[in-house]
Amino acid sequence: MQIEKRLEDDILILSLAGDFDTTEVDNYDAEVQAAVDAGYVRILLDLANLQFVNSTALGAMLTSQKRAAQFGGGLAAVNAQPTVGRTLRLLGLDQKIALKGSVAEALSHLRNLSPESVSTTGEEVEFFRPESAEAFGTRARRGRLEEMHEEGLAFSFENLDSLDPDAVFAPGSPLQLRFLLPLYHPTHVFRAGGQVRSFETIGRNTVLVHVDITALSDPEREAIRQYVKDLKLIKGEGM
Repeated sequence: MQIEKRLEDDILILSLAGDFDTTEVDNYDAEVQAAVDAGYVRILLDLANLQFVNSTALGAMLTSQKRAAQFGGGLAAVNAQPTVGRTLRLLGLDQKIALKGSVAEALSHLRNLSPESVSTTGEEVEFFRPESAEAFGTRARRGRLEEMHEEGLAFSFENLDSLDPDAVFAPGSPLQLRFLLPLYHPTHVFRAGGQVRSFETIGRNTVLVHVDITALSDPEREAIRQYVKDLKLIKGEGM
C-alpha cells in the first residue's frame, strides 16, 4: 500500500492506495504515530484509491481514531470505494470514524471537533433565539442532538426551507436550548443558553450546528460532565 501525505492547515491528509492488509499495518501505525507526535491530531484518510481493507487494518484505523481523540482530535475518511465503505458500515465503524462525502465536508468536520465529546442517541433538542429575529422567527425549532461534551453540544437540523442558515447560525449567534438526556434521567429537561460556534452542511437540506454552552446551572453542568464520562466508559472510549 502506498501512503501519500499532505497538510491542509493543521489537518494531515493521508491518501491510501492499494490493499490495506496485515502486512501494511506497521507502516500505517508509524505514519499516524509520527503525526500525533508532531501535533497533528486531526487526520483525514482519503480512500479514493484504496481497493481492499482487512480486519487487522480496520483495527488499526480504529486504534488511530482513539489515539487522535485522546489529544482532542480525531479521524475522518472520505472517498471510500463501495466495497470499503460497505465494510466499514456493516461493522459499525462509521459510528467511530466519520465517513464524509467530500474532502471539504471532512475537513469541516475535523475542524469542528470538540475535545472529549461523545455521540448521543439522537434525542430531540429545541432551540430558539432569546429575542425575536427576522431570519429565525419567535417559535422554537426542533433538531436532533448528535454530540455532547462538557462545554457544548452539536445538533442536526433538517428543515432549512424557510431559513437562511448563514443568518440563523452565524458564529456568535445566541441560542436558547432545551433537551433531554434519557440515559442520565428519563424526564429531566436541561435548559441552557448557548452561542453558535460554527455550522456545516451535511446534506441538501441539513446542517450540523456546534454550540458552546454559555449559561447553565452548576448542578446541570456537573450532570452533563458525568453523562459524558459515563457514556465514554459504556462505549469503551474512556479505556
